[in-house]
Amino acid sequence: MKMKKANIIEKAFLISWPVTIVVSLIIFIVTSNSNLMVSYILGVASVLMMQSLNYRVMKDLYKNNPTKIKSRTIWLYIARFIFYGVILYVVYGSDKWNMYYTLAGLITFKIVLVVITLIFANKGDDSDEIWATLTYLA
Repeated sequence: MKMKKANIIEKAFLISWPVTIVVSLIIFIVTSNSNLMVSYILGVASVLMMQSLNYRVMKDLYKNNPTKIKSRTIWLYIARFIFYGVILYVVYGSDKWNMYYTLAGLITFKIVLVVITLIFANKGDDSDEIWATLTYLA
């Protein structure tokens, strides 16, 4: 897939993995603690999994059944935050993992998405998608 043909959200998914690898390596090099690195990766993997599910469901609904978008958006939003709550609860109860690094992993995708959106807003590319992406962030 060429980057030019991918939409902003897909670009954010593609760029999130290299960002995750670099940040994970920095965490490990600075702290020499693999548990902190795993905590961060757990957060990133969780958010990427849930955002991928959200993206695929919404893309399918937009094409096949646009009347159900509003109700599915609400249910997916609730499911995402319940899942994130369970992840943070498990990490909080663990002696090995760090909740702050997991939380940082959970917000990594949003940070990457905002940066990608701002980059493409400045280039003038995909102007309709920029508003859709900002709506996706909410």
